[in-house]
Amino acid sequence: MSMPITESEADRTERDTSMPLRERQRMALRAEIQQVALRLFAAQGFNNVTTEAIADEVGISPSTFFRHVPSKEYLLLGAAQRGRAQIVANFRARPPDEDVGDSITASILARTSQFVNDDETLELWRRAMASAPAELRRASLLNRADCDELIGAVASRLGSADPAADMRAGVLVRAAVAAVEYAYEWWLTYGQSESLHALTEQALQLVTRGHDGPIPPPRRRRRR
Repeated sequence: MSMPITESEADRTERDTSMPLRERQRMALRAEIQQVALRLFAAQGFNNVTTEAIADEVGISPSTFFRHVPSKEYLLLGAAQRGRAQIVANFRARPPDEDVGDSITASILARTSQFVNDDETLELWRRAMASAPAELRRASLLNRADCDELIGAVASRLGSADPAADMRAGVLVRAAVAAVEYAYEWWLTYGQSESLHALTEQALQLVTRGHDGPIPPPRRRRRR
């Protein structure tokens, strides 16, 4: 599953206080390009929008566009791909005595919770991604290397030095990833009223709690 490429408040604060002015200006332009692209993708469909059209809407030349963004595909997937490693880091930072299933859940939800306060951009991103080719929509939550790293971290927590000798870690991680990917696909298709974070939380509850009790439906977001 791919995560939306909005910038969290914490990231924004760190950027504004720790980076030189020129770099902040570059990041501001990249953010503007991204926002314009999402709006165009959502309105016209991903395949119908060219990089030239995005550059023209922003008011920059195509060469300037490519100095800041490698491709229009990157505008949908770039930050999501960079964020994959954050989930693994989140797991490693969880308390060592915490239930491993709870740690996996918290590690993923810490990522999705960064996007709960920007409904407008999330809705643009959802509509843009829904219009994108299938190969882009199939962008996974974790790539193979990150998934293997998380499995290794979970195996270590479970006391197994070799994931190849104990399948518990792999089953736990793959089940969580599959549940979150399905929640993401459901959100793309039907999720105009539910937040991605709420659906992700519900999907992970289904995996970790099973049939231990009723799972509340995701809360409906208030329309603004």
